[in-house]
Amino acid sequence: MVEAARVSNFKNNRRSVLNSSLSHVALLVPSVENSAEFLKLREIESERPETFESEGTKEVYVGSYETQSGLLLLLEAISDGPYKRALLKRGASLHHIAIDVLNLETFSQEAQRLGWKLHPVSKETMAYQTAWFFLKGVPTLIEVHQKRSLSQKAPKVTSLELPIHSDHKPLFEGIGLGEVVVRGESVVVTIDGHKLSFDQIACLK
Repeated sequence: MVEAARVSNFKNNRRSVLNSSLSHVALLVPSVENSAEFLKLREIESERPETFESEGTKEVYVGSYETQSGLLLLLEAISDGPYKRALLKRGASLHHIAIDVLNLETFSQEAQRLGWKLHPVSKETMAYQTAWFFLKGVPTLIEVHQKRSLSQKAPKVTSLELPIHSDHKPLFEGIGLGEVVVRGESVVVTIDGHKLSFDQIACLK
């Protein structure tokens, strides 16, 4: 009932839509090299893999921030850390959607008013102008960065289908992701005009 009330409040106050830009969509996959090769066969180029020991990950950006926004980020858990824990808990999957905002404190207050929950790790990351949000029943985290300006470049990822409830759609609209996130049966990413399922990108089938 509380969730329904929050959604109703949002629908009655369209001015509460928060200004943001899509930074990237992060997929936790078994092998970033295999996924990048799959995309390369479809003429979707990736950057070189980078290793981040503090996070326990190997990462590959698909696309470049020099020419686009809304990139695809491939993550591989290679040692202990938050991504390895996520992999053990949920398996290979969509991990997070990252967006940029102009004022993190204002965004955080409004996002929580709409119904998003502030992840406990944000107590540490807020010092670096970053916060994390979640919502029960939504198969992704939302990573939010404060920036001096929002990108106006064309997005690499133009659509992200998620298996969400109809009541969740307004909550994505409320944080500026209404044109990107759509309801679907499974996780499907449209990148450079190619509509690809998570299982395809992760080379699970």
